[in-house]
Amino acid sequence: MLQLEPRSGKRPVTGAEPPHLQHSQTSPVAIREAMAAWAFSGALPGVREEATRISVPSSRALWLDEAWAVAPGAFMPPPGSREFAHLHEDGSLHLTLSPRDEAEVLAKGWGEAHPWKHRGINEILVYAPRDEQEAAVVRHVLRASYAHAIGKSD
Repeated sequence: MLQLEPRSGKRPVTGAEPPHLQHSQTSPVAIREAMAAWAFSGALPGVREEATRISVPSSRALWLDEAWAVAPGAFMPPPGSREFAHLHEDGSLHLTLSPRDEAEVLAKGWGEAHPWKHRGINEILVYAPRDEQEAAVVRHVLRASYAHAIGKSD
């Protein structure tokens, strides 16, 4: 279960409708590049980069290999997807989490619900890390999303 410190500063400006992206406090290029390099380096076994099935084309999806067992309801639409997270070019990311971990991220100010959550879009937006310390927190949240996808959370 995630236990996070509160995110400092004001909430960034985000879109109220899909595409649900972050418009202020975006990540510096070096932080974005390092986050993507880490996410697709093998740090999360069985994960590969795929074209996103739900986000804008510039997003980079984290896809759990078909050989891995999965937790029901841990993936983004459409049905049959193994996309549990995707990175946006602004540095933010959408991901799925266990209900307890999702509540922790939202309560501590690290993200917000997707505007179509009420329509069954099972993902949250995690704000773009502004520095390396925040990037470490976001990597921790992304590991929790991965654990949820493989049925190892909560």
